[in-house]
This record gives sequence, structure tokens and C-alpha cells, in this order.
Amino acid sequence: MAYSGFREELGPPQYPRDKTSQRVDIVEAGFIFAAIILFISFLAILPGIRGLQNRLFAFIRITVSIFLGVAIMLSAYGQEWESAEIYDVKTAYKTFFNREIIADVGVKIGLNSVNITLKSETDLTQHNGSVELGYPDEKIDYNERFHFYGGQGRIGFGRFSGRINREFRAAQWRGLPLPILWISEYFTLDGEDILWGRSYRLAGYYAWIMVWTAFPLWLLANILFFMVIRNGAYFLMLTGGSLLTANILYAGIRYGFQPMVIPFTAEKMLHFHKGATFYLCMVAGLIAFLSGIVILFMDFNYPLEIAAFFGVDPLQDFEDTFVYDERSEKAANGLSSSIAESKAVFKQRNKSRFDKPRRLPQQSRNGGPRGDGLYEVAEAPPEKDTDIAMGDIKKDEGGGYDNEAVEA
Repeated sequence: MAYSGFREELGPPQYPRDKTSQRVDIVEAGFIFAAIILFISFLAILPGIRGLQNRLFAFIRITVSIFLGVAIMLSAYGQEWESAEIYDVKTAYKTFFNREIIADVGVKIGLNSVNITLKSETDLTQHNGSVELGYPDEKIDYNERFHFYGGQGRIGFGRFSGRINREFRAAQWRGLPLPILWISEYFTLDGEDILWGRSYRLAGYYAWIMVWTAFPLWLLANILFFMVIRNGAYFLMLTGGSLLTANILYAGIRYGFQPMVIPFTAEKMLHFHKGATFYLCMVAGLIAFLSGIVILFMDFNYPLEIAAFFGVDPLQDFEDTFVYDERSEKAANGLSSSIAESKAVFKQRNKSRFDKPRRLPQQSRNGGPRGDGLYEVAEAPPEKDTDIAMGDIKKDEGGGYDNEAVEA
């Protein structure tokens, strides 16, 4: 029968299990792939921006913003805050197996978990060109992850112990290779000044909080750059400060009383060092903090240039004051509203919303100044279509003020 292959007793096809190790972190790859998609999409619309200078400014802004965003996410979910690896080490393999294997061992530690890799040079029973009896008939390629987030829990491996303790006991029941169990056991010990698991858990906990604090600050900085550049610079500096604080907390809390060294032989030992994710968080924090300082400096000293860089109106923080001459009986466009019928005498005046209007002492009947009443310059309409300025106000011989544009 054509459809009877791999079927038993008229059931569905039965295929053997294909055990493969996880070679790529799916979460990290997802964030990187999403950032690449956003960057390529931006490059596709970049030619639509008018002007070479505007294209360059937009390219710099979007590139830095996307880099900071993906760096924050990778810092939170990355598995290389610390790492250690040794190659060609001779070690035991499994329980009830009386031979040693030559394999590569790697450890990667994140904020919430530790990833352990065991990979042998041989795939099946071949080793050095000959068949050796006793080698396992399988491909030695393991990648296991143990989580240590949550509370510390009680000492031991019961239901009230920590998460990594419970996962370690489950790995023993599954029969994982001895090198993986040997490394993971170091994170379960908690006593007699052996507090490596506790120090990694606390360091990851506080660094996790600071990294996620940087994420909403980064979002607010991107929004405020199109509203008030100065406030966006402040939030960008806070973003960089949060990332750098995560580095400081992780480096300060992690070590505990002594650094962790896992020996396999006298020459082969796992010495842990800072990984790529730790330095990625540091670089992103420095870029964000220094960029905020530069933008703040430019906003104080060169506001027009920094406004042109972000493509915002430099006058959006100021009020426009207009004085209308209502002597015109009819507007040119035929509208009946008072504003349409009026004629703008002052085209535009940049006036800060915090400035107070200038007032002059009201003249008395005998021409002298009188201090009991004040009036604003722009209260009476001007007689001529010229700008009213303080230079037009002249002091007469009697001590009063004579203004050609304002009739007392």
C-alpha cells in the first residue's frame, strides 16, 4: 500500500525523536531581527526626505535610537553578562559510563539564568580514526538552561527551595551529563561563605530593574525630542544613567566574597569574565548619556542648529504677539470677522511667555508723570503703520513722555 509506510495498526506515522540542541537564543535573535527590519524599512523611506542634510540628520537620529532600543532589550534578555569556556577537556560523561570524553564546555550567565553547553568533538563512536568500545552511540551536544530568578528559597531541593535548586534536582532525574550537573551545582550552594548563586541572583535582580527603568525613559526621550528638545536631552541622560547603574550594580554585587572558579583538571578551569552583553549595556549607556549632554549643550548655546538637526520649529517655545489695526472697514478677502478685517501692524514678535508686558507711567493733565496709574503701550492703536518700539518714546521738557505712535 502506498500510504502504509511508517504506520502501525492503522495509526498515524511514527517517526523517531530527533534530539537537537538549541544553537541560537531565540529571544535574542528575535530582537536583533526586529531591529534589522526596522532599520531596513527606514532605509527604504530615507530617499523620500528632501535635502541631503535632512537625510543625514534623520539617518543619525534613527540609527542611534534603534541601537539604544535593541541594546536595552538585549541587555535585559541577553545571556552573556558573564561567560567562561574551556576546550578539549577530558571529563566524565554520564553515570554508569566508565570512559572519559574529550569535549568543549561553555557557560553563559544572564540576569535571570545560566546556560551550560557541552559539546564533544566526536559525533558517534569514531574517535581518532578508530572505533572504541564503550563510547555512547549518540551525538554529544547539550545545551541546558537553569533559571535562578525569584526568591532564594530554603536550603535543599524540596518544594520550598529556590528555582534553580528544583531545576537541578529535575536534571539529575533526567540523567544529564555530569559536567552540566557539576557546573549547575555551584549555583545551588548557599552557605559557609559559598554564596555564588545568591550573588548572581541579587546582581541580576537589581540590574534587571535598572535596565527596564531605562526602557520607558528611552521611549519618553524619543517623544520629547519632537516637543521640547531640552527635556528630551534630560530623559536621554537618565536612560544612559540607568544602563550604567545596571553595570555598576551587577559588577558590585556579583562577586560576593570570592570569584567563582570551576576546575575540571589542574590545567582546565572555568574562569568567568565579563561577556558581550555586559559591554553592550555599558556602551549603550555611555552613548545615551554623552549624547544627552551634547544635545543639552547645543540647546543652550546653539538652539537653531539643534532644532534644525531634529527638524522642529525653533519658535514653538515662544508666543507670537500681534497688534491689529481695526481702522480698516473691509478686509481684502471679504471675511466679516474682526481679525480678517484688521490689518497686522506688527508682523511677528518673539516674546517669551514668561516676560511681563512693558508699562509706562500715565501722563497727567499738566504734562508731568503720574505714578498712580499705568497703561500698556499697545492699548491704543497706532496712527501710522509702523512698529512701536521703545526708541519712539521721547521724554519732553516738562518731564512727561511723548510717543509719536501712541496718543495720550
